[in-house]
Amino acid sequence: MNVGERIPTDGNRGVRILLVAAVVASLALIGGLPAVVFVASLLVILVLHELGHYLVARRCGMQVTEFFVGFGPRLWSFRRGETEYGIKAVPAGAYVRITGMNNLEVVDPTIEHRTFRAQSYPARLAVMLAGSATHFLVAAILLVIVFSAIGRPDPNIWTVGEVVSGSAAEQMGVREGDRILSVGGVDISDFEDFGYVVRALPGRTVSVELERDGQVTRTIGEVGERLTPAGAAAFPGVEPGDRVVAVDGRPVAGWAGLGPAVEEGKTYRLEVRRYLGAIEEVDVAVAELPDETAAVSGFFGVGADRPMTTLGPVQATRQALASLGDLGVASVDALIRIFSPSGLASFVGGAVDAGSTDVRSGVVVSVEDDDRRVLSLYGIGRLGSAMFESGAHNYLWFWVYLNVFFGVFNLVPVLPLDGGHIAIATYERLRSWGGRRYRADVAKLIPLTWAVVTLLIGVTLVALYRDIVDFPDFG
Repeated sequence: MNVGERIPTDGNRGVRILLVAAVVASLALIGGLPAVVFVASLLVILVLHELGHYLVARRCGMQVTEFFVGFGPRLWSFRRGETEYGIKAVPAGAYVRITGMNNLEVVDPTIEHRTFRAQSYPARLAVMLAGSATHFLVAAILLVIVFSAIGRPDPNIWTVGEVVSGSAAEQMGVREGDRILSVGGVDISDFEDFGYVVRALPGRTVSVELERDGQVTRTIGEVGERLTPAGAAAFPGVEPGDRVVAVDGRPVAGWAGLGPAVEEGKTYRLEVRRYLGAIEEVDVAVAELPDETAAVSGFFGVGADRPMTTLGPVQATRQALASLGDLGVASVDALIRIFSPSGLASFVGGAVDAGSTDVRSGVVVSVEDDDRRVLSLYGIGRLGSAMFESGAHNYLWFWVYLNVFFGVFNLVPVLPLDGGHIAIATYERLRSWGGRRYRADVAKLIPLTWAVVTLLIGVTLVALYRDIVDFPDFG
């Protein structure tokens, strides 16, 4: 076959293309432009990962027989040299086929010297690290763009950028542009600190110190209440973040009034106020009632507006590298937390990293970490769409986080991940001495590989189920 010659496909290619087009059209209709942009962005990232493997493998003289975008039936392809390039029907990523990736693959003896397994340890290490390195490089580039073109918010300065209608903030007279200096006697330095404090004070009457037009004023009011995931679980159909305002037409004063108004095992019609939405009626068969502290969190009803400061090229690069290091450490910590025995048990039970406590000036702050739980691809898509709609700054940061996490995750030393191949190569290197090449018996690792794959599939399915029935409130 000539160099660059197109490879013929079977007669079903047209049907496959129509099916792919139908999938893309359905995605556009259901999720709109944000969903299409997210899927396209994800596909590009996965292709770049495989491109990293491909380029380094070719540079090291290894035989690369295939480079495809997508999986499943082939739609279109061509051959250039010894490599077939093309597109397959399922746009769920990409893959590169390097000859001799494991010691069980049967290879023509004439090309054995060009297999992955026959290369030096540094060469194999470089190929396997290339995928994750690509993710880190993309994340670094995105960070430089963010810091130099969009800027970063001042961590110590924020003002009220939004006041939710009917919220505690509106009732207290909080306005856009105000700075909140303290809540309940607790000094506020950052919006995240503000959220921690407010969530710890549901239904409490507090003093709020504001700065408005250079003048410091004080106001007093009652912090609102929003049901937590634990609270919502007792009321099927009620979502985390909802505020219950009435039971069977009888007004109730938040959770404090809801508890005495209902009984376990009975059905009621609840009127709830959705987050940033109108009041809706929900028929609920009350399940086992949680205790008050687990059922509700405080809700104030403001959004943050932070001034953005752009950095020069050198400063932006330094800040990008520093942030990359911090995110890498955070990703390692997240993986350990998620895949530890206790983390997996909690995740399957529906509460991975349910929360922690912090003490700020005598106030015990309950930190709900449901927003840091494992997300499925569906959940990541929903979050990505929300970030896309919220602006370029948040969307770029979203992809920074994903790229760093993907890069770290791929280095976990188990097959079929890149880190598994690195671990095998390293083990073989340590066992080789006196010029004798040691090759590991990869067949012994097949049961472990299937165990890892099964675990990942199980986590994915549980995450998908939770994302469908109880998606976290990121709003």
